[in-house]
Amino acid sequence: MTDRRPPSTGPLSHLTVVDLTHHVAGPYCTKLLASYGARVLKVERPGGDPLRRIGPFVGGQPGPERSLPFLWLNAGKESLVLDLKAEAGQALLLDLAARADVLVENFAPEVMTRLGLGTATLWRVNPRLVITSISNFGDSGPYRDWKATEMELYALSGGMVATGDPGAPPLAAGPAVTQYTAGLHAYLGTLMALLRRARTGRGDRVEVSIHESALDNVEIALVEALHLGVVARRTGDRHAMVPWQCYPCRDGQVAIIGGPVRRWLGALDLFGTPELGAPRFRHMRDRIARREEFERLLTASLARRDKREVWQEGQARGVAFGYLADLGDALGSPQLRARGFFQPSAAHPEVGVHEHAGPPFRLGPWRPGRAPRLGEHTDAVLRELGHAPARVAAWRAEGVVA
Repeated sequence: MTDRRPPSTGPLSHLTVVDLTHHVAGPYCTKLLASYGARVLKVERPGGDPLRRIGPFVGGQPGPERSLPFLWLNAGKESLVLDLKAEAGQALLLDLAARADVLVENFAPEVMTRLGLGTATLWRVNPRLVITSISNFGDSGPYRDWKATEMELYALSGGMVATGDPGAPPLAAGPAVTQYTAGLHAYLGTLMALLRRARTGRGDRVEVSIHESALDNVEIALVEALHLGVVARRTGDRHAMVPWQCYPCRDGQVAIIGGPVRRWLGALDLFGTPELGAPRFRHMRDRIARREEFERLLTASLARRDKREVWQEGQARGVAFGYLADLGDALGSPQLRARGFFQPSAAHPEVGVHEHAGPPFRLGPWRPGRAPRLGEHTDAVLRELGHAPARVAAWRAEGVVA
């Protein structure tokens, strides 16, 4: 039996979304739409989204319903399997698009056109459809058709060259930062297109380049290069100001910043080293000039203290100290637990209930739901389109649906 979601009261509950996305950037966009109430119909290729075969897996056991990345990125969606290379599959997709508000895809440029599902065709069946396209380099330019992964896109953004220690190889970010940024940009662009449709009555097309999203993350270094010609280099965590970075302490690393001056001077007593408050270290420019001497005294003091102790005592004195948290620290954070950030999913038929991270912002009901089984909703959705069970069975025998 199909497990259909109960009606939503979320702010996007009036929307129906056709989701042709796979891997990370596109599914994150449609996950946000689903979690805020939209009905998201995830159209998967025969065999399913390749992310279903990427671990880690629940219980360490591989399987198309056990991929943790898939379960996280596709919570709250419905799954149907269509072969979009078959004429019948293309016709069914157009039938879905005719009744939808949004279609999101992250194929390589021109794939949708080659399938007979280009923008002009989609708008012929539904002039109000918002079409969101996500690709590695966008729809134009000499790199348009080139392939890339997260690492290549991060490297090409100019972000990797400045990440790491001086004299050591550059480092990629651990999380798929560019993919999630692109997915968030696609989500915001889709909402903006829907707002414009409310005024004009017509659909729109949103185009997102993951490469450009990666450059957006470079932030101040990008502006500095554009305006001053200064190219960022790897400096590790060595900030220009002193102190303004993570330093070793007894049980890890603690983040210390030396400002604002009035708060910093009032916090010096927590270190138990009076010399840190000597006149030669009073102002930031003095500490910068005597960086090595100052940091030697500071690290000797911190070696006797625990990270949470320093963090809490600094905060009590009005200074924004912190500490280097591992995932255990983050998952056990009293702040996140108090706000209910981690939420249980709906029960999944194969993997049961598991916790999900909560909403990236608070706006009405957030319902993570659960990820769909491959093709779980094919029959139900095609019945809604008016197709008889016998016709669906014939398509299944032909491999058009699954």
